[in-house]
Amino acid sequence: MRILLLTHTFNSLTQRLFVDLTAREHEVSVELDINDSVTTEAVTLFRPHLILAPYLRRAIPESVWRNHVCLIVHPGIVGDRGASAL
Repeated sequence: MRILLLTHTFNSLTQRLFVDLTAREHEVSVELDINDSVTTEAVTLFRPHLILAPYLRRAIPESVWRNHVCLIVHPGIVGDRGASAL
């Protein structure tokens, strides 16, 4: 499966996802979520089957989430409103 890791930083969770998914022979690409145009271009070029977004700090562009399966991974307590919460 082609999986795009869309993240603000290549932190420990993102690194763990990358290692585990690669070990399971998925084709994985990592893109830093800088702005809408970078995200849209990454999706266009990589053509992922799934987008995983650990600790995303901003909303995924509508043109992306309307056309691709996107899962935002943000572990924390219910109602978390920290600096990285969407």
